[in-house]
Amino acid sequence: MSNTQSVKSIQFSPLAGPAMEPPVITSASPVVIGRSGQADVRLLDDTVSRRHAQVSLRADTWTITDLESRHGTSLNGVVLPPNEPAPIREGDLVAIGPWTFMVRAGGSRQGTSFLTTSDDVASGPRVERVPEAELSIRAQARLDLLTESAATISAARTEPALAEAVLGSAVAGTGFGRAAFLRQVGGADEVELVAFRTPTRGGMSLGGGPPEVSRSLIRAASEGQIVRMEADSPVNFGQSIVQLGIHSALCAPVIVGERPAGFIYLDARNSESQVHQDAAAFCQALARIAGMALANLRSAEIDRRRQELERDIEDAHEAQQRLMPPTRGALGRIRYAMRSIPGRLVAGDLFDIFRLDERRVGVFLGDVSGKGVGAAMLMATAQAHLNVSLRQYGDPAAALTAANRYISQHCEDGKFISLWIGVIEPREDGSAGLRFVDAGHGHWLSRPGGGTPVSVSSRGGIPIGVEDGFEYEAEELVLPPGSRLVVYSDGVVEQQAPSGDQFGLERAVAALNAVTSAEHDVEALVQAVAEFAFPPPISGVSPRPVLERSSHLADDVTVASIELA
Repeated sequence: MSNTQSVKSIQFSPLAGPAMEPPVITSASPVVIGRSGQADVRLLDDTVSRRHAQVSLRADTWTITDLESRHGTSLNGVVLPPNEPAPIREGDLVAIGPWTFMVRAGGSRQGTSFLTTSDDVASGPRVERVPEAELSIRAQARLDLLTESAATISAARTEPALAEAVLGSAVAGTGFGRAAFLRQVGGADEVELVAFRTPTRGGMSLGGGPPEVSRSLIRAASEGQIVRMEADSPVNFGQSIVQLGIHSALCAPVIVGERPAGFIYLDARNSESQVHQDAAAFCQALARIAGMALANLRSAEIDRRRQELERDIEDAHEAQQRLMPPTRGALGRIRYAMRSIPGRLVAGDLFDIFRLDERRVGVFLGDVSGKGVGAAMLMATAQAHLNVSLRQYGDPAAALTAANRYISQHCEDGKFISLWIGVIEPREDGSAGLRFVDAGHGHWLSRPGGGTPVSVSSRGGIPIGVEDGFEYEAEELVLPPGSRLVVYSDGVVEQQAPSGDQFGLERAVAALNAVTSAEHDVEALVQAVAEFAFPPPISGVSPRPVLERSSHLADDVTVASIELA
């Protein structure tokens, strides 16, 4: 089965639940699914929370996160722990409220096709549920076989291996000659073949491909109970079944969570007549064992995907951190402090500060559009090029124009970088001159003389990577003695609370009002963002959020404060 890596959009195709158009989710930004009017995908049912789940592209891998919903979110029958992103792939089943969705890459439909025989007839139902009285195993030999089968099935490490183990036991314990393990991929009669068995004689297969499966039988078993067809039924079996010579068939749903995840299909044809009397009981017991084993497999698969994703993200974060300067330092009369805290999504925050000569200091902070490995790679490229350009030209406008020319020619369409870049030159009177360019960034505050933080209006320019050949112009500002500049990424003001509200500029200013140093600027602002994103429960006071745990933030948060000593 293909996965959804590098796919720019996915579709949630509804398989069960109230009728609706399949939502198509793009990689532009995280998508919230819920009952609220503010949700990106609205599901109007009382079992759906206002903000139920979020789907996003993380490190070039699509993920789904349960947002502490009341009734939970299931992936392939496994209930997801809240606030822990789980990678999703094409063909996965996502259950939210009464809906079950199949994940499709870009709206495509891929997978192994499998033929279901059209056996619907107008004369009435000919498929019946097996009565409870017949669902007991009578032969000790088959009870022993069932015990052995449970151990073999539980030891399987992949779904195909599990299916093979189930079918081997099913054929041995029921007397049916043909068997198939099917995975439901669409409606009741849309199934995918995982494994099959054909009759043997003297230890040799009699050949033939996978058995054609009764559509009516699959549809009936989809309701969650074992069903059968027999030749002595007084109702019409349909011409296709007669032509195949099927005189007896069983279909047992394999339940994971509360829904069928697959089916064990068995049939006997023509002269094949060694079906055991308690075949239905044995098949149902086998299906229950298979359901528990399959649930464990899928839970382990989700954990494996999550661990693999976390390793990739951690590697990307470590690479980003190695490009950053130390978290605090002094360059002559310029002192600085900074923090860059990775969020759930690999993003592209960049920051650097360094001497240009004995007096001047260069500094920049920016944010690459989008998330994932591509954004992280563009961040690394931009940071290296800006560092070299600023050292070469000594002027923020010239450096930015050169970097923009290179980035525009080498980054993929739709990618850009919002950036603030400046050169600070201390003067003998204790003040400093600042030449800067705000390239579509806008996230910075000035604290003249260390006082109240204020926004600075500027002409600005477009983000780099948007237009090749754009000429940037620098602006100038005088910084009184003791002034500080606080520059931050959009992950600060755009960080969301559980309610969906954004942190915003006013909260940023409020967090900085009472602090008196560059280090305290950074600590106060990052702490305020963490507490906003993870508020304590109403019932009591919890410890203040630990900043290192803020990797659960939806976006990277980078804050720098530059102080004129």
